[in-house]
Formats: sequence, C-alpha cells, structure tokens
Amino acid sequence: MADKEQIAKLIRMLSERMGTPESEIQNAVANSNYSKLLGRMDPAQAKKLEEMLGDEKAAQQFLNSPQAKAVIKRLMG
Repeated sequence: MADKEQIAKLIRMLSERMGTPESEIQNAVANSNYSKLLGRMDPAQAKKLEEMLGDEKAAQQFLNSPQAKAVIKRLMG
C-alpha cells in the first residue's frame, strides 16, 4: 500500500502534468469522483478505470500488481 508521502508525490505529479490544482485532485479521490480526471482518456477506458477504482478490492489488486508498481516507481522517480 502506498504511504501518505507517495500519494502526495503522485498528486503533485498529476497536478503538474494535468494543469489541475492539487486540491481538485485530492477532492476527486476523496469523493470517488474521477470523471474530470479521466476526461482526457478514451471514454471506454476511463469508464473501466473508474469502475475499478470504485471497487476497493479491485483497486488494491491493481495497485499491488507488478505492472502498477513499476509504473508508480517510474512516475515517482
């Protein structure tokens, strides 16, 4: 599981790359409202990701996968 510092880094990185204030990203995650964050993705992929993120068990499985860990590690430098 990602600790608070890792989550904060990810939010900062997303904020910079998307040009979206960190507070908006934090609110979207806290309220499980990812539509604005996913708006730039292919609609079918965005829907699939939003459904998965809404299912805590599925989200944990995804985040614990070797592929997700590798992506997170690359993003966080």
